[in-house]
Formats: sequence, structure tokens, C-alpha cells
Amino acid sequence: SSSSSSSSGHDMKEIAIELYSQAGCTGDVMRYTPANDEERCDRCVDMCQRTFEGSGAKMHDSVKSFRVIGPKTVDGREWWVSADQLCSGVYAYPKESLVRKKVKPSGKCTELGGDSANLFSFNNLPTVLSSENLVSFHIAYSAESSQYFGYQAYANYYAFLHSEQPEQTGYTRLLTSSEMDDLEARIPTFQAPRIQYSNRYTPINKPDVIDKWMQSSQSPTEEVVVIIDPDNWLLRPLAKYASMVKRGQALAQKAFFYKHPLVKELYQLVCQRNCGYTPDDAAVPYFVHRDDLKQIAPLWRELTMKIKDMTWKDPSLLKKFHDIQVDWCAEMYGYVFAAAELGIRHTIKGGLQLRDVDSPVSPEKEKFIPMIHMGRAWFPKEHAVAAERWRHTEGRNFAYRGIQVWCKCNWTASHIIPWPVPEGSDFVSRVTLSLLHNSMQEYGPLPKSRFRGGPTRGGYHTNFP
Repeated sequence: SSSSSSSSGHDMKEIAIELYSQAGCTGDVMRYTPANDEERCDRCVDMCQRTFEGSGAKMHDSVKSFRVIGPKTVDGREWWVSADQLCSGVYAYPKESLVRKKVKPSGKCTELGGDSANLFSFNNLPTVLSSENLVSFHIAYSAESSQYFGYQAYANYYAFLHSEQPEQTGYTRLLTSSEMDDLEARIPTFQAPRIQYSNRYTPINKPDVIDKWMQSSQSPTEEVVVIIDPDNWLLRPLAKYASMVKRGQALAQKAFFYKHPLVKELYQLVCQRNCGYTPDDAAVPYFVHRDDLKQIAPLWRELTMKIKDMTWKDPSLLKKFHDIQVDWCAEMYGYVFAAAELGIRHTIKGGLQLRDVDSPVSPEKEKFIPMIHMGRAWFPKEHAVAAERWRHTEGRNFAYRGIQVWCKCNWTASHIIPWPVPEGSDFVSRVTLSLLHNSMQEYGPLPKSRFRGGPTRGGYHTNFP
């Protein structure tokens, strides 16, 4: 569907393309702004899998004419829209897509004639438009006080500070702990005590601390809250995505359980209202309006506990819902089911994060990745000699990626950082090791402290109570 946002300056409504089903800019029309992007491109609209809202007709090969609307220059830059033949925003093709048209903004109708165009891209716009900067947002994640979470907190905060977020962007580490820890002096932190339930299922800390934060005097004043994980490390400005959020309409990454029929089946077992709703298959990052999150958080906690209690009482459910990992991921379903009960919708997007286990992406695509979800790092096999001193035995399934030299699963992860990173390393490995190295250079190693176990096999995962 089309997306827009209203504000002053170069308004997102002022910069747009209108795509028509008939010649002469007539028939069904769909309007898109530069806030739109696809899995394989940024500030673009792909016609595959889209329909005209009026008639429901497929847009693939069906756009006959279009208009490009907006000022001739934005922040001193001339910009244009290109219309390409192939659906290369969604699919990878072995051949280059033909560019059918390049059109500067004038509001005049451009005819495609007999040519089909299936990808429309905004070119040469600034990374962040002034209108996108007008939506305030606050980035937050939940964690405990341990060696495992400590070095992640350093790298996460370092990445935030170096990812060119708008100046007014908020940031908070949401700490589950009986008292404030020693990283608070460096990293903006909200602390709340754990509930007893977390001794059985630690992910309950996430909805619990978010709810306590939203109810507190330190609750975010920004319009949009962006919930990430401690191992989501930011690379690019998020303003564009925050600008797409409004009350009742959130935005999130496509979850691993996307379109899995078991999700709706599980929802039917736990829902108390709005049971006819199909839950959105959302995963972090969640971009959600502050008022919506305040409603979601307590229900998120309640439904997570309901799912866990159900599976503890009837272990056969673990087998039934094994394919959607209901055991560990109950908290993820708690979130999407809470949003569904409240009728809060999500725009689901691919490409909001790149995981270590995802397929490597092209250098062109690397420029658009907002954040990574780190886990492991590899050196290329041709650098076996350099890699040998850091080689890990874990991760044999990923041997095709290279030689594994680092993993957050290993107790050495907080203090042994392979460096330098050799040429030819994949993007996530390169970014992971660079942020670990740079944050350690900036902040030093984690201080020894009563708030966490040491960098030892037994101490790595020990959380402060």
C-alpha cells in the first residue's frame, strides 16, 4: 500500500510518485513516497506482489503512466525517478534490468507506451529527508547485568553514537536487576527489579521491563519507540522508518515464522478478544507509537506467561508447535498476539536487519542495511593462517562461510576480538568485529565488578540477581 507522512519542510507528501493503470494518468492510481523501500533496494517501489487498491488488479506489467511530484531540488540536490523493467526490488536476476525512463519532478504525466516497468526508484535524494527528521523516536533494548550483556551494551551504544541518528534521538538500556549497575555512568539506563517468573523463563524480562519503563517517570517522551535487541547494532539513520509509524500502525522486521499457519493456531489457543484477527508476523526491530507500546507491554507480558504456562502444563504443545520454536520464542508470540488483540497493525518489511546467518548481500545492498543482528564472525578460507589462532569448533554447519573466529556463544567473546579483519570478509563479520574492536578501544575492557561474573567459562552468563 502507499505510504505518506505529513510535516513541513520538504514534506513526504510533496515528494511522491503516482502510478496509473491507464494511459494519460487515468484509471486506478497508487501514490508512493521515498519512505517506501523493498528487500533489495532503498527508496523504491516494486510492482511484483502489489495490487491497485481500487480494482484489486495486479500492478505487475500493468502501470501505463506515472507522475513524479516534488521540488526540483532537495537540500541542493537534483533528484529523479527511474522506471526499470524488472522486479529487481524483490527478486535477484542474472541480467541487469533495463531502465525504461528517467524522469525529473514536474508533475507532468509520463507515458510508458508499450514498455513495462516494474521498479520505480527515487534517485539522489539525501539519506534523511528533513520531513523524516521531524518524527522523534527513542531506541531501547532490554538486558541484564552480566559479562555476556556487558560487552554487547558497549558495542550497542558505540554503534548508536556512530550511526548518524538525528540529534534529538533518545536511547535507553532497559536493565532487569535488583539494583543499578556500574555501566549506568556511561550508558543511559533504566533499571527495574526482576519478577520471580524470570527465574524459569528469562525472556519475560523484556515485556516486564518495557512495561515498568512505560509506567515510570522516565518513560519516553518521543513519539515513536524502536525496540531492538542488545545484539542489534545500528549502522544507518532510522528516521525514515520512524516516520512511517502512526497511532495504530507500527512497523517491524519480517519474522522467521512469516506466514506459518501454526502462528494463527497458537493465537486461537490464547486470545481473549479480537480472535478473528490474523496476527502480524513481526520481529525486532519494532517501530511502534509510544501510546500503542504502553498498551501492548502489559498484555505482551501476560500472553507470554500464558503461552509458557500452557506448554509447561501440556508438554505435547511443544511438539505440536515445535516448528515455530514456541519454547524459547514465546515472548515473540506474546508481542504479536498482544498487538493483534489491541488491533494494532504492523507494516512488515524485510531488510530492517541483517543476521549473521543470513545469506551475504551485494556491496550495493550493504549501503542500505539499517542494523545487523550479530552472532558469529568468519575469516575467509584463504586467510586460514591468520584465522588459526582464533578458530572455533562451534558452528560447523556454517563452515561454507569461512573459518569461524568469533561467536557470542563462546565465553571468550567479551575480551578476545580477532583483529585486524582480513580483506574479503563478509559484511556482518566485518561490522561485528569492527564494532567490538572500536568500542573496546573507546571504553576499555569491561571493568571487573560485583555486577557480573568474570570472563570465564562459568562467569560469562552469570547475571546479577
